[in-house]
Amino acid sequence: MDRKVFKWILTGASAAIILAAAIYFTAGYFRSPAPGAGSTSEGDHDDIKVAAVGDSTTYGLLINNRSENAYPAKLDSLLGGGYWVGNFGANNYAAMKSADFPYDVTEEYQNSLDFNPDITVIMLGTNDSKSTNWNGREQFREEYSELVDTYAEHNPDTEIYLATPPAAFNEADRPGDINNENIDKITEIIKEVSAEKDAGLIDINQHTEERRDWFQLDGVHPNADGAEGIAREVEKNITD
Repeated sequence: MDRKVFKWILTGASAAIILAAAIYFTAGYFRSPAPGAGSTSEGDHDDIKVAAVGDSTTYGLLINNRSENAYPAKLDSLLGGGYWVGNFGANNYAAMKSADFPYDVTEEYQNSLDFNPDITVIMLGTNDSKSTNWNGREQFREEYSELVDTYAEHNPDTEIYLATPPAAFNEADRPGDINNENIDKITEIIKEVSAEKDAGLIDINQHTEERRDWFQLDGVHPNADGAEGIAREVEKNITD
């Protein structure tokens, strides 16, 4: 075989392998669940404990230095002394038990209960919007309500706030993509559940719907500015 042809084939094969690896790991980074133990800031036992329950928005996926720039970390800074904020975000997880990755099977879920928070902020629903998970309003209402109830039953003294999911600015071309039309439906349901259960409501969806600049290139995950904007809205509501 001609040496030039062989070199061309070898170079092409190497490029294909690198491209395939990049696609594989990138897909895993965005789509695979990445459960962890949940992280908490340092605090005293006398502090008011706030559990930030949620998905990758809460976790701070794609945010540089997320331990300082994810929304729960920003919230902890805004609240200042006397508060202890725990980050219990789980990437790719959903509120519904019937979803591909339900939040209540995660270590973060159990840790958020064991944290025994004085305030619980639940911001889930983004991953429920995927066409692969969405099975209509009633199923979401039922399964979302059940999840909320577990926090009230585990700790009757916790003050629960239901946060609507952020707006999404992606194209939603594939079945596994976040679907903003379904997010709108989910937002309506969360508002209704909040009223039914006399829980606090934090409308993050409305707060972000005109702020494309608060999101990463994927149009789904907040950047550091978006995380701070979310944190400020949460802080305003839980201290009002």
